[in-house]
Amino acid sequence: MLSLEEARAAILGRIRICGEVEEVSLRQALGRFVAKELCARVDNPAFTNSAMDGYALALADLVAAGFELPLRGESRCGDPPGILTRGTAMRIFTGAPLPDGADAVVIQEDIRLERGKVVFPRTVQPGQNLRRRAEDFHAGDSLYAPGRRLTAYDLALLSSAGVDRIPVYPRARALVVATGDELVAPGTPLKPGQIYESNRLATLLQLEALGVEVVDGGTVPDEPMALRALLKTCAGYDFVITSGGASVGDHDFVRQVFSEIGEIDFWRARIKPGKPLAFGCLGERGHFFALPGNPVSSLVTFKLFVEPAVFAWNHAVPDTMPEFAAKAGNGLKRHPGRTEFVRARLHLDRAGHLIATALRGQGSHQIGTLRDTNGLIKVAEDSAGFEQGDTVIAIPLSLDRL
Repeated sequence: MLSLEEARAAILGRIRICGEVEEVSLRQALGRFVAKELCARVDNPAFTNSAMDGYALALADLVAAGFELPLRGESRCGDPPGILTRGTAMRIFTGAPLPDGADAVVIQEDIRLERGKVVFPRTVQPGQNLRRRAEDFHAGDSLYAPGRRLTAYDLALLSSAGVDRIPVYPRARALVVATGDELVAPGTPLKPGQIYESNRLATLLQLEALGVEVVDGGTVPDEPMALRALLKTCAGYDFVITSGGASVGDHDFVRQVFSEIGEIDFWRARIKPGKPLAFGCLGERGHFFALPGNPVSSLVTFKLFVEPAVFAWNHAVPDTMPEFAAKAGNGLKRHPGRTEFVRARLHLDRAGHLIATALRGQGSHQIGTLRDTNGLIKVAEDSAGFEQGDTVIAIPLSLDRL
C-alpha cells in the first residue's frame, strides 16, 4: 500500500501528456491551458498618457512664468499626441496622450482659473500623474509560459497586449461511470436495498470545471461482462473514471476486469477516506481511475489524484491544495496509520486567526457534513489526533464561508 506522496508520484510519472495543439479565440480560452509561450504584441501603455483629468505642462515653462500659464488646446482619449505650445498649458483627460513638450500633469482639483490663466501650485514635480509608455510591459515581453491555465484576468491582459488567438491544448476527453447494482437515479422510487447515485454527478461537474470534455457513461451493474463491454469502448478517451467496485469484496470486479485489458500501476493508498483506489493505463492514450464508492472518499480522491493528473496531461504543474497553519477549534482522536483528511469548518476569529473545527460525522458514507464543510484538516499518518487549541494543517476548499 502506497503513501499519499508515493501514490501521487506514481500517477504523475505515468501521465501521457497531450501532444496536440489548437488555436482558439480569447472568448473561447477561459480555463484552457497555454500550449506555447505568449508574448505581448504592443507596449503597455502604448504611449505616455495622463493618469488624471487635469492640465499638461512643461515644468521649466511653469517655473519661468511664476506658476501661471495661459490655456491652449486640449488632449482627449483617441486623439493623436498633440504639441504643447511653449509657455502654455493644455487641458488633458485621463488616458489621453501627453502632448509633445509636456513633462507633467496637474490634476484639475489643484488649479485655479484666474484672468484667463491657469494658476498652479508650487509643488509640481516632473513626471507626476503620468503613465509612461511600456512601464507595464514591452512588445515582445513573455507574458505566459506553456501550462498556464487561463483566467478571465489573464485573458483581459492578453487582449490589452494585442493577442487575439491563443494556442492551447485540446480539451481532454473523459468517460465517467458509476458501478453498483444498488444505484438508481434521483427521482426513481427506491426499492429495498437501493440508494441514489451521486458520485458520477460530482465527478462530471468537477471535470467540467477543469475544462475537460466529459461523457456521462451512466451506471453499470456489478457484473464482469458489463464492465468488460464498457472498458472495451474506452479507446477514444484520455481518462476513464469509475466509482465503486474498487475494494476487495466478492462483487468488486473493477480491478479484476481492468487488469485483463489494461495495466494497473497500483491499488490502494494509505489515506482516509479513500484507501481503495486503483490507477492504470489503457491503450495508447488512456488513463484509468477506479475511485471508491463511498461518496466522501470519491470526492477526496478526485481532489488528491484525478485533478493533478488533468493538470499534468496539460503540461501544467499540478495544483497542490494550499496548506495553512490553523488553531484547532476542537479535538479529534484517531488510530494512526493513514494520512487523514478531516472535513472541517474554517473561519477567522476576531483577531484574524484561522480556526479549524472538525465536523461531527466523519464516516466516508456521511455526506451530510458537506453542508458545513469549507476545508479539510490534514492529519499525518503517525498522528493520533489533536487537542483543542493545537496547531493543525488546514486546507481551504472554499472561501465562501470563511
